[in-house]
Amino acid sequence: MITAPTLTTPRLTLRPHRMDDLSDCVALWQDPVVTRYTTGKALSRQDVWTRLLRHPGHWALLGFGYWVVEDRASGRFVGEVGLGRFKRDVLAEHPELDAVPEAGWVTLPWAHGQGYAHEAVSAALAWRDGHVTGAQTFCIISPENGASVRLAERVGFAVTGGAGSPADRVLVLTRVR
Repeated sequence: MITAPTLTTPRLTLRPHRMDDLSDCVALWQDPVVTRYTTGKALSRQDVWTRLLRHPGHWALLGFGYWVVEDRASGRFVGEVGLGRFKRDVLAEHPELDAVPEAGWVTLPWAHGQGYAHEAVSAALAWRDGHVTGAQTFCIISPENGASVRLAERVGFAVTGGAGSPADRVLVLTRVR
């Protein structure tokens, strides 16, 4: 069975999720700054538990998935980063993306503006480029989330379209290695 490798960067450790990450993940997914552009609402502990359990499934079945991001110096939980295949309803108008890895990242507010997300996403994409077949990766971002759009562009994504209803519109950004 494939499990997430541990990656290190100058400031971060990207490691597999563990069951004892639940409290940190609950804090992440219940933070209103985090959920503003992602889920739109705080997730219940049960929903976060389900998310936590799906991460090993991605690795086991697809050979890629998400990592917990930690500060190397302190061990402090920073957030999550990785690749998924979520079969999102919002992407029904983009069947060409159904089998393409979707990149995603989320960090706690204390880590915003410090380059942690850039460092983590860069490491995840470098790993992806060396281990996952196919040249394309995509991500979806709320057009109101300027910081994430800028980060995506910095690591090689470009806006290639949109998806969703006018009330829940997201940008679709793609990257070809």
